[in-house]
Amino acid sequence: MKENTIEINIETLVLVAIWEKPFIFQGSFTITNKSDYSKKVLIFRCECDLEDKTDILNTDFSTTHYRFTHLYTIQSEISLTSINYEKELALYLLKYALNETLKKIITHPKQHAIHMDDIALASISRQMENYLFYRQEKNLGDADIGFAVAIDFTPAEELGRTGAFTLLELASVCFQ
Repeated sequence: MKENTIEINIETLVLVAIWEKPFIFQGSFTITNKSDYSKKVLIFRCECDLEDKTDILNTDFSTTHYRFTHLYTIQSEISLTSINYEKELALYLLKYALNETLKKIITHPKQHAIHMDDIALASISRQMENYLFYRQEKNLGDADIGFAVAIDFTPAEELGRTGAFTLLELASVCFQ
């Protein structure tokens, strides 16, 4: 692989989807560098200002419809108040991955009614904590929590490569 070439995979896991305006989504991104298969996890909360969830399918993708309100690495919060050009490119990739995941959620909905008591909620919370924070070592097995979609990126243009490299750096180190 050339030094300026990059291949990454972004798996978007949506744990919460609230379909009232503004739409609110919470979950995680697992970014895999396909050259060494190292994984980084980002936890997010994002708002979407589209009028109806079908607009996600019928409107051309635009980053202006999505706004991250919280973005964390496992260790710390990532500042969303001071965004430089490279960070903007990295956030574009995350917003695009989220948009593609939301399209899959809308076209392949899970029809599960969930009723839980405090004990079940505590159990799921512990499972999710283990899943998000120790993901490399543990998994949920057959648990059916959230909706995940993985997308491979092999950008050919310089802007895309810059965004992918910055995304890997963003997931590794918290920018202030």
